[in-house]
Amino acid sequence: MFLKAYRKGTSGVNKYTAVYVLKNYRTNKDGSPMHTKLGIAINAKLGKACKRSRVKRIIREAYRANLDKLRDGYIVIIAARAAIFSKNVKSTDVEKQLSVTMSRLGVLE
Repeated sequence: MFLKAYRKGTSGVNKYTAVYVLKNYRTNKDGSPMHTKLGIAINAKLGKACKRSRVKRIIREAYRANLDKLRDGYIVIIAARAAIFSKNVKSTDVEKQLSVTMSRLGVLE
């Protein structure tokens, strides 16, 4: 499913991340749309394991802050860019950029 989101989904880019979004047409047994699925992609060339883990935590926290505004029924992949690896980047900075990008893609209400 995530490869399909890369290939056929819409994408948006900001300073810290690239976001890929694809509508998930699968439904639950009662007919309601499935919850939105999250995938995080970080290239190993950007940093060692400790730095990549820190970036994953920052991205997860930024995504969690936008979770209450998120629509159901999407597959979202967030790929880290090189600017997020600087030491002074906080999850609130990433959250602001992520919310703008995701609202532009139509995932946020």
